[in-house]
Amino acid sequence: MRLEEISKGEREECVESTCRQDRGVKSNGNGTARCYTTDRATEFTSTSTRKERSHAGSMVPSGSLSQVSGASAALFNNLKQSSSGAADRLGKAGKGFFGKITRSGSTNEREFMTDDNYVCSVINLPLVEQARRTRIAKHLQDCRDKTEFWMPALPYRCIDYLNFKGCEEEGLYRVPGSGREVKHWQRRFDTELDINLFDEQDLYDINTIGSMFKAWLRELPDELFPKQVQAMIAEKCEGATTAPQMLKDELSKLPPYNYYLLFAITCHLNLLHSYVDQNKMDYRNLCICFQPCMKIDAFCFNFLVCDWKNCWQGCWTEKEYLRREKEMDEKERAAQVKEDCANERAVSSGSSQPSTDDHSSRPVTPKHSKKKPKNIETSHSRSISQLPELGPPLSPIQI
Repeated sequence: MRLEEISKGEREECVESTCRQDRGVKSNGNGTARCYTTDRATEFTSTSTRKERSHAGSMVPSGSLSQVSGASAALFNNLKQSSSGAADRLGKAGKGFFGKITRSGSTNEREFMTDDNYVCSVINLPLVEQARRTRIAKHLQDCRDKTEFWMPALPYRCIDYLNFKGCEEEGLYRVPGSGREVKHWQRRFDTELDINLFDEQDLYDINTIGSMFKAWLRELPDELFPKQVQAMIAEKCEGATTAPQMLKDELSKLPPYNYYLLFAITCHLNLLHSYVDQNKMDYRNLCICFQPCMKIDAFCFNFLVCDWKNCWQGCWTEKEYLRREKEMDEKERAAQVKEDCANERAVSSGSSQPSTDDHSSRPVTPKHSKKKPKNIETSHSRSISQLPELGPPLSPIQI
């Protein structure tokens, strides 16, 4: 009974507060709101009475339930608004995030497409020009062995890498590397000129380098060993069981670019052949893989691979080609100086045009007509063209 009296008192207070709100609204002239509030109050009273009868032992007053339900409605309304706003923001963020992922993928795809569409302009040059542009050692006195100076960078790096990591690799030169990866490394060599492959962390397939090296040999426009010379050796040295002297002499007459490139390639093939039990690269497989791209006949190829140590007695033309290198360096420096002077004159004439007109109108005095002395030489200008006559060891690789 006491609980019912407390509940009746709270209901009366709730109704009185509602009526006061209605009177406040009425004073503002909003009759519709007043009717709506009165109806809600009457409905609330009848509903609360029914709840009181069915739950007489409840400890929660009906007025408190009304306040809780109103607060809950406001809370859920706010949650709905904030959730929908957050969902919109999350959707935009997710769209942007996945958009970035999509753009990143397309960027990678464009990069590979660039590799596919790239046309090499350096690594397919003639041998001499390519060696001069991409050689590892720019001066003979700076190199560890002569192959660093006379060979282009791409074959040197490939052979060096394959000698160290590919000798025991079964399937080398018979299992092709990824075409996309080969084009990627070709483009890098073509643009960067020289790459130390041992420093490349993303190089994981030895067959990629093998395929690139074979492709480079196949596309080389020069003859490593002239065909008519090979035919002459095969005809005059028929039946030889060891490297004939004529073969040694003709190899020594080659330009150093050809001599040291052939030396390094056949050294690599001889090394592969010595590991035939591991890599299954017997002489027949070596012939199939390298005779066509090297353009070497079977007679000479046999001695170059199987009797490699006895084929090399030194390059006899090296001094002559060092002199030619010196002349080409001087011509390139002269052309560069001429181009720089022309650019400097063009810039100075364009920037000082008004002052030139002013000087031309002035009378010439002996002070202005003084001439500079001719042919002034300095130690710097004399040292530019100096190239010491060197006589490096006979063989770039210890035999």
